[in-house]
Amino acid sequence: MNEEYLKIANSPIMWFACSVPIIWVIIQAIVYYQKSKKIALEMDIDTLKIKHATKSAAIASIGPCFVMITTMLSLMLNVGAPLAWLRVDFIGSVSYELTGAQMTADAMGIEMGGSQMDVNFLCAAAIVMTTGCLFWILFTLFFADKMDKVNMIMAGGNKALIPALGTGAIIGCYSSLTVDRVFPIGPNIYAIIFSGGLMMIFTYYNKKANKQWIKEWGTSICMILGMVSATVASMYL
Repeated sequence: MNEEYLKIANSPIMWFACSVPIIWVIIQAIVYYQKSKKIALEMDIDTLKIKHATKSAAIASIGPCFVMITTMLSLMLNVGAPLAWLRVDFIGSVSYELTGAQMTADAMGIEMGGSQMDVNFLCAAAIVMTTGCLFWILFTLFFADKMDKVNMIMAGGNKALIPALGTGAIIGCYSSLTVDRVFPIGPNIYAIIFSGGLMMIFTYYNKKANKQWIKEWGTSICMILGMVSATVASMYL
């Protein structure tokens, strides 16, 4: 990879261009939080519960952030820090962004990280990574307010089934992400076993203890220790 490419990919103009949408995302988060809190108060939800929910959500995001930061390094090396920062903050899936960049390189007949990477690749990768996920955003825009109807149709009109469907969907998504990392068998399996077992212990213990810190920190602790276990396994096994 040539130095000229890295200068362009990490140039001040790239930082400025990528910071504008990031600021917009931050504004959206603030507005959504304020509106959610306002509606929660209108529904007579206790302020302490709102505070606990907000705190738990913030702490639970620490684990995924560690995962994103560690995997984002490879994306930064190929498309620069500003674009990597922008894309991960918008979508939150480094694997998707890396796939988009790799597909761009394959289509252009160049090797990721090679000396052939230039500003043409950077522009093409930015377009591919952006347009490839537009349907996710458009679906949310046009159908988010209609999901109640979709849920009712999927549940066959039985409201009692809606929570079960939601739980099943979450389990299915995380199981798919987990199984995808099992084969071929390697250090990743230690992270799955260790973090999964630790979460089971936390859940079982907290049924009786009902500790607030476990609800807030449990997911992050399991994810971080899972990464540590996989790292240790890769070093010594």
